[in-house]
Amino acid sequence: MLFNSPEFLIFFVVVFSIYCTLAFRAQNVFLLAASLFFYAWWDWRFVFLLTATTSIDYIAGARIHAATSDPVRKRWLIASLACNLLVLGFFKYFNFFVGSFVELLNRLNLHVPAWQVEIILPLGISFYTFQSMAYAIDIYRRKLAPAQSFLNYFLFVCFFPHLIAGPINRPDSLLAQVEHPRRMSWQQWSEGALLILFGLFKKICVADVVAPFVDRAFSDPAQFNWQSLILGAYLFAVQIYADFSGYSDIARGLAKIFGFELVVNFNQPYFSRNPAEFWQRWHISLSRWLRDYLYIPLGGNRKGELRTYMNLLAVMLLGGLWHGANWTFVVWGAFHGAWLAAHRWWRERLARIRDDGGHVASTLQSLLFVVITFHIVTLLWIYFRSSDIATAHLYFSRLFGAQGQPFATLYQLFTLAWPIGMLFLLIDYPQWRAGDHLALLRWRLPARGAAIAMLALALLAVRPDARPPFIYFQF
Repeated sequence: MLFNSPEFLIFFVVVFSIYCTLAFRAQNVFLLAASLFFYAWWDWRFVFLLTATTSIDYIAGARIHAATSDPVRKRWLIASLACNLLVLGFFKYFNFFVGSFVELLNRLNLHVPAWQVEIILPLGISFYTFQSMAYAIDIYRRKLAPAQSFLNYFLFVCFFPHLIAGPINRPDSLLAQVEHPRRMSWQQWSEGALLILFGLFKKICVADVVAPFVDRAFSDPAQFNWQSLILGAYLFAVQIYADFSGYSDIARGLAKIFGFELVVNFNQPYFSRNPAEFWQRWHISLSRWLRDYLYIPLGGNRKGELRTYMNLLAVMLLGGLWHGANWTFVVWGAFHGAWLAAHRWWRERLARIRDDGGHVASTLQSLLFVVITFHIVTLLWIYFRSSDIATAHLYFSRLFGAQGQPFATLYQLFTLAWPIGMLFLLIDYPQWRAGDHLALLRWRLPARGAAIAMLALALLAVRPDARPPFIYFQF
């Protein structure tokens, strides 16, 4: 069930109507059942995998907490992490690593026949695996007490708004909300409804409208001129942001209506002035997970400059691989890691030269940094979107004066311009300006009503050619 489908609307109305009539503990039981039904709608077989891995992590967390010796605690932690990583590795990376190894042997003239195992990737496995790993690690670090019951822990993992594509919620936040009664109010419902409206507009009116043009540009870059390919890169930057942040907005809005608060996952990332700021604003829950459970344990910035740069590169390489079993994601992550390291090196040198503890850029400088950062991010998205390295390199090579046909008429470009303009003028810029994702609710009534009406009318008017799933479902 896609969030923007009639089936989900029926599911949500039924679930919320029953949820409101139940007492606290019954609410948890019912939400768990509804979440498992939601997941089973995609593929009921993977409910058993989800249940098995969740059970192992719950038992491991209890044993880590109960153990009195550090070696025993560490063994249970390793068992939990190994289970999660083996499951994730098999379903997501088995064919990738086997294929890469076979290709390497063939290049060494050790000819080995290629083979693959038909594996279906379970939806949301990267997201719920990272949540479960955080649970075991936090208990091991004595930052968290085990869940009060398996039911509570299971609901924390598979709460349906965030189950498929995040955000990745920490146990110290979401689990605590699961274990205590929620209060629902008109304010939460209105805030949740607005977030859902934002998310649906981003997905239906922007991401799904842009998608066919992006697909056309990246499917065969050789047939298009350089202007079209530059436009295709810009449009993918818009598409992936609108698609993924749209999902996150809907997830947060649904959770608010049920009385939960999920973490913010996007904070106008294309207004960032440098790569460090970009990763503080883009997929925030993953960035913080990588920082707290990988970058800092590797030594962070505590072991000298060279080690810091290596840690940044390693974290971003793994962050790229987290997105999918393809060398394009590895290269994308490597470039971001190198960019982060270069920015850190330059920032430290600049601070030493000025000897003023930093420098506050002027408005014009900040705007220039935003433009530069956005264009570097957009160029790197080409690797992310391309089906393989060869396609990415072909795309880059044709950006410089290549001749070919355009992939869109002027009228089609206009149909893309107005929803993107609304995204900027009614959602992103006001949120960035106010530092508040619900800034529209603070507007005066006439302006607020007009903005909401425009977004709602756009939802009714726009009919995309297809209804593709959210991009991050594949991760």
